[in-house]
Amino acid sequence: MKKYILILGFLFSIASFSQNITSKSENASAAQYDLLKKVNEYYPDISLSDKVVNFYVGDKIIDTKQEFAIKNTEFTSYELSISPDNKRVVFNFVSEKSGKIYGAVVLVKGSYVRTTFNENLGLVDVMVNGKSACIQNIK
Repeated sequence: MKKYILILGFLFSIASFSQNITSKSENASAAQYDLLKKVNEYYPDISLSDKVVNFYVGDKIIDTKQEFAIKNTEFTSYELSISPDNKRVVFNFVSEKSGKIYGAVVLVKGSYVRTTFNENLGLVDVMVNGKSACIQNIK
């Protein structure tokens, strides 16, 4: 009898912790669009679009991806994610010309700090509000 109670308890605990993640293609919220607009102002290579895919658990946004059509662009891959608190944009670009470039733009005390990693050139670049603060060669 104890075995059956333990098994049932285990099954019900697993079911209670499972989460249903849904996604919706929709217009960016005002906060999401404001972040993208400001980031694009300082860093124009990060695209500005009002179309995003929000990922939800219940009514809470857990992740956001920006929709971007790479057809007729230099990119073979272009991924952009917005954090749920609307203070971070994470990017990953791949093109034949530049190779793989990835990093993040983070809002810190009113400044937009960007860290970029360029795999082809072996460079790390830190910028604050669009101005380079530090470039480091890691090759």
